[in-house]
Amino acid sequence: EVELRPGDRADTRREEGRWRRDSEDLFADYDSFLEDSSLLAKLDDAEQNERQRATDQLDGKHDEVLTDSILDAIGDEEPLEDLPPSQLQFQQEVRDQAKRSRLQDGHQTSTTSVRKEAGPETKTEDRTRRRRSVADQLKRTMIGNAVVPAGVSRTAALKETVVSEEMSVAVQAMETVSTETPDLGPFYGLPTRVKDLMMDLRGISSLYDWQQTCLNLDCVQQRKNLIYSLPTSGGKTLVAEILILRELLCRKKDCLFILPYISLVQEKLHMLGDGSRGAVIEMTLAKVQFMSKTTQIIGMSATLGNIRDLQTFLRAENYSSDFRPVELKEFVKVNDTIYEVDPKEENCFKFSRLLSFKYSSSMQKMDPDHIIALVTEVIPTHSCLVFCPTKKNCENVAQMICRYLKEEFLQHQEADKAMLLRDLKDGGNGTVCPVLSRTVPYGVAYHHSGLTSEERRLLEEAYSRGTLCLLTCTSTLAAGINLPARRVILRSPYVASDFLKRSQYKQMVGRAGRAGIDSVGESILILQDKDRSTAKSLVCAPMENCYSNLMMDDGKGILSLILSLVGLNLQDFLRWTLLFVQQQHLCAHKSLTEVLQQSLDFLKDKDLITAELDGSNLKVTRLGKATYKGSVDLTLSDLLYKDLSKGLEGLLLNSYLHLVYLVTPYDLVPQCRPDWMVYFRQFTLLSAAEQKMSAAVGVPESFVARKAAGQTVKKVKNQTVVTRMYLALVLFWVLKEADLWSVSERFRLNRGFVQTLLSSSSAFCSAVLLFTQELEELWPYRALLTELTRRLSYCVKAELIPLMEVAGVMESRAKQLYNAGYRTLTHLANADVAFLTRTIEHLSRKQANQIVASAKMLLNEKAAALQEEVDDLLTKPSDLPLI
Repeated sequence: EVELRPGDRADTRREEGRWRRDSEDLFADYDSFLEDSSLLAKLDDAEQNERQRATDQLDGKHDEVLTDSILDAIGDEEPLEDLPPSQLQFQQEVRDQAKRSRLQDGHQTSTTSVRKEAGPETKTEDRTRRRRSVADQLKRTMIGNAVVPAGVSRTAALKETVVSEEMSVAVQAMETVSTETPDLGPFYGLPTRVKDLMMDLRGISSLYDWQQTCLNLDCVQQRKNLIYSLPTSGGKTLVAEILILRELLCRKKDCLFILPYISLVQEKLHMLGDGSRGAVIEMTLAKVQFMSKTTQIIGMSATLGNIRDLQTFLRAENYSSDFRPVELKEFVKVNDTIYEVDPKEENCFKFSRLLSFKYSSSMQKMDPDHIIALVTEVIPTHSCLVFCPTKKNCENVAQMICRYLKEEFLQHQEADKAMLLRDLKDGGNGTVCPVLSRTVPYGVAYHHSGLTSEERRLLEEAYSRGTLCLLTCTSTLAAGINLPARRVILRSPYVASDFLKRSQYKQMVGRAGRAGIDSVGESILILQDKDRSTAKSLVCAPMENCYSNLMMDDGKGILSLILSLVGLNLQDFLRWTLLFVQQQHLCAHKSLTEVLQQSLDFLKDKDLITAELDGSNLKVTRLGKATYKGSVDLTLSDLLYKDLSKGLEGLLLNSYLHLVYLVTPYDLVPQCRPDWMVYFRQFTLLSAAEQKMSAAVGVPESFVARKAAGQTVKKVKNQTVVTRMYLALVLFWVLKEADLWSVSERFRLNRGFVQTLLSSSSAFCSAVLLFTQELEELWPYRALLTELTRRLSYCVKAELIPLMEVAGVMESRAKQLYNAGYRTLTHLANADVAFLTRTIEHLSRKQANQIVASAKMLLNEKAAALQEEVDDLLTKPSDLPLI
């Protein structure tokens, strides 16, 4: 058996020809009859066979002949209105050919009818029945793609829609095991079949020693809480996945995998001590522990300085290890000298070597930090990450490196890089970022939040495949995204103007070393002389502690927690928080009881809760309930209510602008500084009614004109309202044009920010909708915001929205499908998988299977919802008077 470790490439198994059989395809239950070839190819074969039999009959080799071929029968079928135009045309051509053939062979039909009369009637009828049976069977197979599996409940369909491929296959494996063999637990409590799937899908045949030890701990077997901590890239996530599979498959229980970032939903990371996200996670864990004493909590962590605080908070045991799958060597560079980090040394740094790279005077001026020398020591044979302090610096460094790379870099994986540029162009509305168009041919790209999520995904996949050998990036790439490198270079010990924290530094250097590919990983921190002493504590200091964030931002977390708990014994509940464990450190000047009372007073002042005169019997007000149900920032809920109420006085409904303004997130205002000339130019393009609406909220044309002209405005306007209106204009144009790229150019904003604005507005719009549902006076917004939420969620041309509801279909893919004629869910559900794969460029059979199956499930869900509605309408009312 091939011995692999987590992270090893699955290609080893593929080369030995031991991949899964086709019959084990994820969606085999839906489209098993499409495994070998397309249905149309089968029909062609059948038609040729029937024609040969007809020819043989004319030669006297048979007594009878089929009077109409299978395609003739299909030609008499009813119209195929539900097929997309491209597939319909293909099917129609087949039918026309069948009709022409039937006309040409008309004399044969006449001869056959005479011979039929001469033969035994029963024999003829039997042959006809068999012939029709074959034709009917093929016709049924042909439309079988559109058949929704019978007996699937709405709940089951919803679960099947969202489940991942690996989980789906594992569930199927569990069902097979339970019915065919008693093998229920040899692979750490899971079926052997799951072990095989781990090998097939992930290239993992055995676990590390620490993983085996962790999974066999008594506390894990007894389903007690556990925290396990290891350095970055130690394989923590795999243990969590095995434990989740145990709960799902063996115990038939539900699981939650809680993550702080959208990007980490795919890559998995935990951050209890991370600002507002950490506060939310802490509140969730505290509520779970308070309400259920049987729920098991597994915490994953990098090395922390105060792990015992977390143990106390979670009532958990701890397992720690210093294991790393690949040795990590840390270096710093000062001038042209490289030192190895060694905490045992008095100065923490030990001389390693001098850089020996010949620099011309021009190169020295362009690259004083010798980044080119450090990079070219590893690429293109190995991969490299260069962390930069700002987004602009990422782009500049990428261009600077490519300017001095040799021509041979252009020839490395040239075809794959050309395909990457084409994919970027397809996903970018026909355009590619000029910087990427220059750097990608060299195997170099930049990666930061200024790119769209689709662009970042394409670059990450290309880097993982080896198409790109170098990424210049910001610190966000270090937050758990699985893009390791042979060498990691930190361009500076700063993020923007802030000095790196120890945890940030460890996350960045932790990207160095690829398990199963490299035997060692290297990190190099570039320092200036002035930062040398400060950097010692950065690279050699103990790990930072993790603290509760409930008191962060003037106690916003504790306020939100208390609002959601009014009616319970608050003093008892607070004992389940991390804040309670760390109160001596975080509440040094006041007790937790005083914090609680101050929080209650604040909530009363905000009219979010009320109390009796004696301070007892706390109740949540209507505004408080709306704030909680909508997950609205409680420090802004009164402002939101005021804006929505004022908006009703003169709500503009002949365009989306007014509604868009009302759902533009407040928290993005500090991140934007309007370009006044752009502001004025876009303002003048508004209709008279829209300009009047802008003036009503506090942004008249005269104010924008004066700012654009550089004049001083005596009467200071509310800057939050002014900037929020500017962001609303950006969103307004995105909705009108459904094109992030053109809008980003129009407002001179990077595409990543525009996309962030769009996604944040979509989430806030949904929150505002829930907010208004609890306040009767705001009832008009309920219908208006429902449609706006949908528009903001997809923000594409209206005709593409139904296609993007299907799992795995992004905007670029939706455009391909729409242009090919697949314009509704019904079209996709009826699609022939093999034909779909041939029609859509770069669409694999596996992806096509997923699209078709997902479309069927969505249709099934909609049908189930309509059926429930019908059942409700037909149900006899319980209060119906008796006759």
